[in-house]
Amino acid sequence: MKPVLVLLACLLFALPASAQEIALAVDGWNAETRADGVTYYRCAGKNCAQGSVVSYKRQPHRPALTLAEYERHHRGLAKNNSGQGSIREAQIADVGERAVEGVRVMHVTRVVEWTDKSVTYSIEARLIGPDRSYSLVSDSGKPEWTVNNYNGFLRRLVEIAGIRGN
Repeated sequence: MKPVLVLLACLLFALPASAQEIALAVDGWNAETRADGVTYYRCAGKNCAQGSVVSYKRQPHRPALTLAEYERHHRGLAKNNSGQGSIREAQIADVGERAVEGVRVMHVTRVVEWTDKSVTYSIEARLIGPDRSYSLVSDSGKPEWTVNNYNGFLRRLVEIAGIRGN
């Protein structure tokens, strides 16, 4: 995967800081930004696994968010969604936190079993930089694909989250 960070026009034009937007472009993935601010990437090439989806969204900046709060939130979501609709069971398999280039990265690994007997493996992360925060979610049908996709996008999103100034 050859991720490429694209700084939209802010390198070429002297726009006010609040008007500058940062976008992430990744080879082999089709991107779509929805009205709710979530940018979805769907695998469209040979460098990613068919059916894989990765998404990210800028989040309210909450530098005081603890790993315990983050874990409690996600365990609650898994419990509340298990047995609902087409979800047979959702489980949190792992929770962790680390620092990557000065950006706090909290993550949960989730396994969702669907009523059609398929399984989705997910990693959901909250990246908290000096002055901005993002969520990052990687979903696929195999755990190794989920990890590879997550790591590829994480590197670039850490760069964005670590940039100072809004």
